[in-house]
Amino acid sequence: MPNNLFITGESGVGKSVALAAAAEELFPRRISGFVSPRNTAGGVDQGWSIEGFNGVSGVVTSRDIVSDHQLGTFGVDMELFDRCVEAELESYASSDVALIDEIGIIGGWSPRFIAYVEQVMESTIPLVAIVREKSGDLSDRVKQRDDSVLWTTTLQNRDDIAGEIARWVESFDTPT
Repeated sequence: MPNNLFITGESGVGKSVALAAAAEELFPRRISGFVSPRNTAGGVDQGWSIEGFNGVSGVVTSRDIVSDHQLGTFGVDMELFDRCVEAELESYASSDVALIDEIGIIGGWSPRFIAYVEQVMESTIPLVAIVREKSGDLSDRVKQRDDSVLWTTTLQNRDDIAGEIARWVESFDTPT
């Protein structure tokens, strides 16, 4: 059975919410990786945060961040991103599961992130990662792997995805 599960779908459909909910369902398993909740104020998109499962978190994209790396109108705090990835890289070998939100543009700018993703994909622990739906070098490479499954989140199935992710991980019988 493939041990890499990739979740894709249109922007805003609920992939990140489902992954965070799956993490809660999987507690108390040891988790490596991070979630990236969207920050909004008054219904206006303010960027994204990064919340590592092993202690590093903060605002990773914002219009207030001045950076050489831009995601649309948002500056990207690559130092924070790499610090978070480093903490997760150090912990993944003793983890029961890796959850990554997401394999996309920002991760493609980080050699540490690419190394983390490649190491986790080659390991025996299950990996669940959101993968950018649009074409991109890193996201295209991971979606084409033979040892992976690709699920698409839609408006019709988004309420069920978190439970399905948790059941898929539990099928590996990775006790805490």
